[in-house]
Amino acid sequence: MLTRLISLTMAAALALTTLPAHSRPWIEPGDIRARHSLQWLADRGCIAAPITSWPVMWADVSPALGNDAPEYCRNSMAWRYLRFERDYHASGNARVSLRAAGASREPLFRDFGGGAREKAEIGARLEVMSGDVAIGIAPSYARDPRDGDRLRLDGSYLAGNLGNWVLGAGAIDRWWGPGWHSSAILSDNARPVPGVWVNRRRSTAPEHSWLRWIGPWNLVLFAGQLESERAIEDAKLLGARLTVRPIQALEIGFVRTAQWGGEGRRQSFRSLGECAIGKSNGETDGFAVGDDPCNQLAGVDFRLGVPVAETTMGFYGQVIGEDEAGYLPAKLFGLLGVDLGTRLGGTEQRFYAEFTDTQAGTFSSEKRANVAFEHTTYQTGYRFNGRNIASTWESDARVVTLGVSQFFRDGSDISVTLSRAELNRDGTLRGRPPEAGTPLLDPVGAQEVDIYALSYRRPVLGGRLTLSGYRTSKEIDSVARLWPRGTVMAAWEFRFD
Repeated sequence: MLTRLISLTMAAALALTTLPAHSRPWIEPGDIRARHSLQWLADRGCIAAPITSWPVMWADVSPALGNDAPEYCRNSMAWRYLRFERDYHASGNARVSLRAAGASREPLFRDFGGGAREKAEIGARLEVMSGDVAIGIAPSYARDPRDGDRLRLDGSYLAGNLGNWVLGAGAIDRWWGPGWHSSAILSDNARPVPGVWVNRRRSTAPEHSWLRWIGPWNLVLFAGQLESERAIEDAKLLGARLTVRPIQALEIGFVRTAQWGGEGRRQSFRSLGECAIGKSNGETDGFAVGDDPCNQLAGVDFRLGVPVAETTMGFYGQVIGEDEAGYLPAKLFGLLGVDLGTRLGGTEQRFYAEFTDTQAGTFSSEKRANVAFEHTTYQTGYRFNGRNIASTWESDARVVTLGVSQFFRDGSDISVTLSRAELNRDGTLRGRPPEAGTPLLDPVGAQEVDIYALSYRRPVLGGRLTLSGYRTSKEIDSVARLWPRGTVMAAWEFRFD
């Protein structure tokens, strides 16, 4: 049923592209400069809405980009960059862009900045908005992809406003959480899962006097369709995220996802209700072996950010539970980090240090190997087309990452990261696809590796050229293949005015 609904909405999008209008109503993940700019303005008190649930709605950002904004907001590269992007997407014309990308090999590691997914890919995007309806059609072709999907519609969508809510369908990237390099529950590491969703358009605070303390809040709900070549074919991915900003300096997110249903599984309202109330712990909750209704992750994240003279400072964390005990997440893992936004030499910078541990029990009493992102019934695990839906580091990893980004006035930027990673510390594998499925990217055996990554982006020939790559201290062995030490990538996007 979900697949049919997605197909119908995409067909409707094709039929509506002749309507005159303007384009995308949100900022999608993948642009590290936009991420820095939003965080800078939020930490300076210029943006009041929560901004750790990507995509971020322009309706939440636009009020801070008016000519009446305080001078300390307008007098920044961050404000000017977001104003330029907002004006481009809010123009009265349909927007068309072309993109080509390539890599020496499929990249093993990804972060918020995204980049090339395959050895070679080319695509186009048409975006239109008419009244309260927004449409994006993004066909692309990938050469010899590991998952076999050469023709793709990743990035396509149909969305419409209903009051202060947005209803949509399609396949768009998401990033949930405050992490700069990783997320412990949902990121753009895997290709976007096609599905339907609803979210608030503007994160206004409650009007009722008893609830005003919550501050600006946002809610996102989605249901997606996973691929057929899995241990449980055609399982569904469900997700919910509530973010609040009770005070300007603090943003808190409550998040939950679940794999539910699929071939041979119960897909009744009763099983969905059992999943919703957390009754999904196998024999502990009275189910026969393999009969629990879903595989869940849930947790909380936060970011505390404040201005300090001409800089901004932030402390953030994300704690996710792989199981439930006493109606609360258990077997906890996640990430912690600090970041700093600066203005030096008439330009802007972002520094961060991030610690990630994806072994269940790291943030609780007892460590459990081969638990995070895995399940006894949904044996392909928390993955889509072979890639982890959350962390690029996969399960049982401990990683420390140092990162710095420099943003220049001419529109160019450069980012450098250094990661010290202990991958698959237990040394064993639990997740598996069916024989005909896409190979997983799980590291084979315990491996310690240093990862040096570099990305440079600048305007070229009326478009944006991104040159990037990373080098590892040694080869990395995974279920899919042995990965050489170096990977270089390039991508060029041209946007027609």
